[in-house]
Amino acid sequence: MDRIIDSVDRHGVRWVGIVQGKGASATVWQVEDAENSQALAVRFMRSKQSWEHFKSNLSLVAVPLEALSLMTFNVPLRPVRDAVCMVSGFGYTHRSVNGLPMPQRSSPDWYYKGNGKGLVAASRAIKSPCHASGAGIEIEYACVYLIDDCRNPRYIGYTLAVDFSDPVLRHTQPGLAGLSKLRNTALCHELVIAEPPRYSVVRSSIVRRGETVWDKQSLLGLDQLMFAKRELEALLFQHEELCEPGTVHYVLLGASLSTDKDAFELQHGDVIRASSQEDGLQLSNLFEDEVVRQSCNC
Repeated sequence: MDRIIDSVDRHGVRWVGIVQGKGASATVWQVEDAENSQALAVRFMRSKQSWEHFKSNLSLVAVPLEALSLMTFNVPLRPVRDAVCMVSGFGYTHRSVNGLPMPQRSSPDWYYKGNGKGLVAASRAIKSPCHASGAGIEIEYACVYLIDDCRNPRYIGYTLAVDFSDPVLRHTQPGLAGLSKLRNTALCHELVIAEPPRYSVVRSSIVRRGETVWDKQSLLGLDQLMFAKRELEALLFQHEELCEPGTVHYVLLGASLSTDKDAFELQHGDVIRASSQEDGLQLSNLFEDEVVRQSCNC
């Protein structure tokens, strides 16, 4: 499976790459004449070609795998203008959470998580605002879509996501549950150009002052959903207001790991780790509480 990455090298030069394979056996190619990953995806969408055919016409330059360790990664496909980006997600979609079975639902929940301003790249800090009541995470797959010139959603690929929210606000004031989701969303730096796997073992842990204080694994993927991916797509994109040409949508498919289900709350300085076994996707993000940051003037 090919993956798109969008990064900045040690000289401050932004470039787009394609990663083939995973781990130590991966091969990395730089895409010449690609301003950013969103621009590359728009070219792919407008070509109306298969990914393999489109890729065969790109000018690619081999890059040593070790060069990636010197780079800073951006969220793949994130637009230059945050206003043309939308982040949202579905809830109560998975058959199991934290490895435990969930009750059958007739329909999922849907929530809005904001525009591109709330996206956080892998290895960067997830921040809780001063007005927050609490902090929790869920681990999900995020699908990425581009709205084409005819107002049709075009699926590009998927990645692993940390859905950060405020569960305390959600529980204490159910009428404001929608606001509890207006928080950061962290995404793996690799966008896989394929459908999400049928299933994958995912694991997440929270490390606090060098000690693992929360650790869970569960199954994530299309076969674990109570609703087909095409059903979720139809529910969302039937609304014309969401189909403005050029808009990039990051759509979370629902969680199979949740700190809230264990009544576990994040603390300032915690390190959030998540990984997916099937595709090798992984994230590691520091959690920062703005109240603590401001009180210590750091």
